[in-house]
Amino acid sequence: MTPSNQMSINFDAREAGKAASEACTDKALRSDPTFVQKAQEAILAHLRVVGQASGETLTNVAIAHGARPHDQRAFGGVFASLARKHLIQTVGYCMREKGHGTAGGRIWGLVR
Repeated sequence: MTPSNQMSINFDAREAGKAASEACTDKALRSDPTFVQKAQEAILAHLRVVGQASGETLTNVAIAHGARPHDQRAFGGVFASLARKHLIQTVGYCMREKGHGTAGGRIWGLVR
């Protein structure tokens, strides 16, 4: 495989992942129009207290505060939105708890 093919595959995978994340978040919003707002508020409030936390921990916190989507993958769009708004940023990586112990979990912190 040539490097240009590899870049195309990576780009296509990212675009497909982005589209799936947006569709999942859209479905969560149809069930609960306040899902994104509740999730963002819970995530930001928790980070103000603890400084940094894994995405999985922040997802659990948001669920505990009433942001309960049909599928937890709907939180991908929430994290992406907060990052695009420069409210949170990746500050590290960790092993995932929900991903069968695979690498690739993000640790998020507030943008200073």
